[in-house]
Amino acid sequence: MSHQQQPHTPSFPLERIALFSDAVFAIAITLLIIEIKVPSLPYEDPAFSHEFAKAMWEMFPEFVGFFISFSVIGSYWRAHHFIFNYAIDYDRKLIRLNTLFLLTIVTMPFTTAFMSRYLFFQPFLIYAINVICSGLFQIRLWRYITGPRNNLHSTLPKGLRLYKTAIPLATISCFFLAILIHALPLPGDWAAFSARMMLISIFFVNSRVSRYYKKRYQFTPKD
Repeated sequence: MSHQQQPHTPSFPLERIALFSDAVFAIAITLLIIEIKVPSLPYEDPAFSHEFAKAMWEMFPEFVGFFISFSVIGSYWRAHHFIFNYAIDYDRKLIRLNTLFLLTIVTMPFTTAFMSRYLFFQPFLIYAINVICSGLFQIRLWRYITGPRNNLHSTLPKGLRLYKTAIPLATISCFFLAILIHALPLPGDWAAFSARMMLISIFFVNSRVSRYYKKRYQFTPKD
């Protein structure tokens, strides 16, 4: 298999790996909304409006979990797509690492629903560990493909390897911080609420990290 191939024209086996991965991402991101059940409301009851508002408020944590996980899975899919743009070869270890990474993706709809339905610490911890493991496997996959001894990647722009490692590390750090916040002895559900709000900061943090590396190493928008 030639190693002179451009990153945007992968070989057929690599294309199969990428297409299979895309299908897994698509199913996982669709299952997120399926986990949110439509409430049963007495439509003809005079108190429908009140019951509707109450039901929507009770479902608020589920929608928060859905939007967070939708964005996280979407971010991991974009990163995965980017990673395989630079892959020009593969081996069994790459397939194994990719499969383990996808394992953490397909479990996310369940852990999201679990975390959204129960505001206790343990469900949130399970969800956070799930996302952290996804980030760690993404880093491992990226560093394996770009490892100088593996001959699996095309030429990388300067600083790109560090940049694509820093982004998932920033996400992992936000989740670790959210775990610590959730463990605080705050009254009522304030710890759970604060931890979930902390996760929203991921998008701001990733934006800042991205801006820093692109400015420092002068990446093109495609990078």
